[in-house]
Amino acid sequence: MTAQHRLTFIVHLPAKPERYAELEAGVRQVLTAMSHEPDFLECTLHRSQNDPNTLVVYESWRCDREYFLQHHLPRHYRADFERELPGRLAAERRIEFLDDVSPFLQLRAQGQS
Repeated sequence: MTAQHRLTFIVHLPAKPERYAELEAGVRQVLTAMSHEPDFLECTLHRSQNDPNTLVVYESWRCDREYFLQHHLPRHYRADFERELPGRLAAERRIEFLDDVSPFLQLRAQGQS
């Protein structure tokens, strides 16, 4: 896969402390649903060590940014999550889009998947 056919980004979701559990449950539901999309490659859910109320999602897709924003972001399984999101966040969601370096480099420990 070339860098032009891979979209990678990090999403920072700073939760209101009293709404953290709801936010995490909603994120897990959306991630599970989106993992069935044909352009989906991978995602990992993290919790920030700097702010334990912030969830961080790493995602990779087999499409470009515009296609993702127009076709994947508005999917039906995200509707309830997006509607509830402002009330669960302590600050605005931040999406950081990333570019692969050329040549592409991805390493994993041997024997690991």
